[in-house]
Amino acid sequence: MLFSNRRLRVYTNTDVSGCEYGAALKNVIAIAAGVCDGLGYGDNTKGALLTRGLAEITRLGVAMGGRRETFYGLTGMGT
Repeated sequence: MLFSNRRLRVYTNTDVSGCEYGAALKNVIAIAAGVCDGLGYGDNTKGALLTRGLAEITRLGVAMGGRRETFYGLTGMGT
């Protein structure tokens, strides 16, 4: 609450490892989405990449100790 105001909202999460893995793995998927754009692939291809990518980073993150629901929030889906 100390850092939040009407212009900035700070979110907290007790799943530290899930947040760390999700933030790092999400960036790999984002780079791949950029490659799709650069190669001229369409929205369906990028949508498939994002959908499967989220499923795979969730599976990997849970195997490494994160909680599944963490990856379906800002940590995995991003902003």
